[in-house]
Amino acid sequence: MNGLVAAHSGLRYIVLVLLLVAIVNAIMNMNKNSYQKKDKLINLFAMVSLHIQLVLGLILYFVSPKVQFVEGLMGNANLRFFAVEHIALMLLSIILITLGRKRAEKHPNPDKKHKLILRYYGLGLILIFIAIPWPFIYETLGAGYF
Repeated sequence: MNGLVAAHSGLRYIVLVLLLVAIVNAIMNMNKNSYQKKDKLINLFAMVSLHIQLVLGLILYFVSPKVQFVEGLMGNANLRFFAVEHIALMLLSIILITLGRKRAEKHPNPDKKHKLILRYYGLGLILIFIAIPWPFIYETLGAGYF
């Protein structure tokens, strides 16, 4: 169980870096009228790492003692965060990023592809930052940096 938590916590940094790389790449190539194989791979790796993170998170959702469906769940901020808020925001961000990549790949205009990646990955990244149990924000959740 501790190994799974460490993997899920550690992979978050890889996911965040890959999403930032994809967003910066989209910004830098937005007006160059070019969408190359490297652009496609950057976006793909960011999305795949996020999906791996999802699988680890779903396993933890069903085995972690931090997720408890008890009476008064919604009245307890710690229990509510992991049982409802964290998973809901993460699922929404993963759906947005996956949908954005799919829409970008189908679009014929290279500039529009980069704009779609920027929009969807950027919004997804904002939601992810909100949903991560950062220790400096959620001191009572017992979550660490790693």
